[in-house]
Amino acid sequence: MRSKLQSLLDEVGLNDPRVDDVSHYILRLSFCQSEDLRRWFLQHECYLFQHRLQELSESQLLACINQYMTNNEQGGGSLKPIRKDEKDRLQESLLQLGGMTPTEFMTTSFYAVPFVQALDLVATRQCYLQGGYAYVPQNKVLSIVVNKFRTQLSHSLALLAGAGTFRSMDDPEAVRVFPMLKNLNQCLVHREPTEGLEASGQHLTASNIDQHVGNMPLCMRLLHKGMTNDHKLRHWGRLQYGLFLKGAGLSMEDALAFFQRHFKSVTGEVFQKQYAYNIRHMYGKEGKRATYTAYSCAKILHGNAPSAGDHHGCPFRHYDADHLSNVLQRLQIGTSADRATIVSLKQSHQYQLACQKHFEIMHPNAVSQKEVNLDNVGNHPNAWFRASMAYHDTKKTSGSLETTTPSKSDVVAVKVSPGAVESM
Repeated sequence: MRSKLQSLLDEVGLNDPRVDDVSHYILRLSFCQSEDLRRWFLQHECYLFQHRLQELSESQLLACINQYMTNNEQGGGSLKPIRKDEKDRLQESLLQLGGMTPTEFMTTSFYAVPFVQALDLVATRQCYLQGGYAYVPQNKVLSIVVNKFRTQLSHSLALLAGAGTFRSMDDPEAVRVFPMLKNLNQCLVHREPTEGLEASGQHLTASNIDQHVGNMPLCMRLLHKGMTNDHKLRHWGRLQYGLFLKGAGLSMEDALAFFQRHFKSVTGEVFQKQYAYNIRHMYGKEGKRATYTAYSCAKILHGNAPSAGDHHGCPFRHYDADHLSNVLQRLQIGTSADRATIVSLKQSHQYQLACQKHFEIMHPNAVSQKEVNLDNVGNHPNAWFRASMAYHDTKKTSGSLETTTPSKSDVVAVKVSPGAVESM
C-alpha cells in the first residue's frame, strides 16, 4: 500500500512542496464546510502525514519530529534517542511494551519524550515512565506526532468553518473563487471506467443482474432488495442504483427492460410516462443530454440522506448500529467478531473503512490475487463490484469455486450462505 501511495504521489506531483502546500490549503477551505467533510479530510490527511513520516530515514525522522514538537504552540519538548547503555539498563521494562521479543528489542530504536507529549500512550500504558520522561519505541513516536497533527488540523478546520471566510461577496475575487471551493469536495479525481463484466468476457444485461447481486456492495444490494420488496424505487434510489448499473456496463435498453420488469406496482403506461424518461435522461438521451456518471462513495455519503421508505444512501452511515448489525447478521456476513468490527468502524464514523472491511470478509485473500484490482474499493461502488467480479472469476478459473450456473437464491458472495439475499 505504501509503495502504491508513493507512486501515486509522484504521478500527481504532490512531492513538489509548492504543489503540496497549495493543494492542502485549498482542500482545507473546501472541506471545512461541514462536520462530515472535516472528518473525511482529517482522516485522509493524517494517513498521508503518517505515510510521509514512515518514508523518512531515522535521522530525518528525528530532525523532523524535534522541529515539529519544539515549534508546537501547546508546549515544546524535544525527542531524543536513548543511548545503548541506557537501553540495556531499561531492557526488562521496555520489553514489556507491546509484548516485544528480545530479537525485536535489539533492532528497535527507543526515544525519550517529555511525558506531557505522550499522554495518549500514558493513558493506555504503552510507554515506560521515568524521571518525567516517557520511553517509547519508534512506531509509537509516529503515533504521538500524528495525534498532535490531527489535533492541530482539527482545530484549524473548526476555526475556518466558523470564520465565514467566503461569506462576504463584496470582493470580486471571492465571487469568482467561492463556487469552485464550495463544490470542490464533490469532484471525483479518478473517474471509474464504465466496463463492468467485459473484462471476463461477460456483459451485464437485464436478465443476469439478479445473478450478480451478491457481488454488489452493501448499499446496492439493499437498493436491489428494496426494489424487489416494494416493486418500485423512489427518485434518489433510482438515480443511485440506475447510475451504478450504467457504470457497470448495463445498456439503456436493458435498463428500461430491467426496471419495467421490477416495477410491478405500476402499469406499463405509467412506467413509460413517469419513469422511462428519467432512465433515458440518465443515459444522456433526453433533456440537456449530459453524461451522468455513477455516484462515488463520497457523493453517496454527503448527498441526499434517506427518509422513511427510501433505500438509497450508505448503510454504514445512515443506519444506526443496531439496524446495521441486524442486516449483517441476516446476510450472514462473516463471524460475529467480523460484524462487530464493521459496526465499530461505523460508530467511529469510518464508513469507507467499514465498507472495505466488508469487502475483505466477503473476499478472503483478495489482496494476493494479481487479477483483482483493489484500487478505489471503499471509494466507489463500481470499483467494489468490479473487484468482486474479478475475484470470483479468478476463483472459478482456478477451480476454487463451483463453475455451474447458480440459481437466483444461490447467488451470493463468499461467506454468505445460500438464500441470504432472499431471506433478508
